[in-house]
Amino acid sequence: MKKKMKKKSKFPDHSGDGKITKKDILMAKGTHKTKDGRTVKKGLYYYMNKRKKAGTSRPGKGTVSAKALKRSAKTAKKK
Repeated sequence: MKKKMKKKSKFPDHSGDGKITKKDILMAKGTHKTKDGRTVKKGLYYYMNKRKKAGTSRPGKGTVSAKALKRSAKTAKKK
């Protein structure tokens, strides 16, 4: 009998326990990798830039308000 080789998962281990579990999937659901390699929560800047890149951002009314940008700038990483 041949032993079946276990496939290596391409999904990252976010929890650090050495196994790929449902916890890892739930942890990754609301996060993304930044250009500098950090894993951060998806937020206002993520979705705003995603729409700009796709060309589906809406000009004028209905876009991100100045108040929301100011509030989110407080938590943005400083260079």
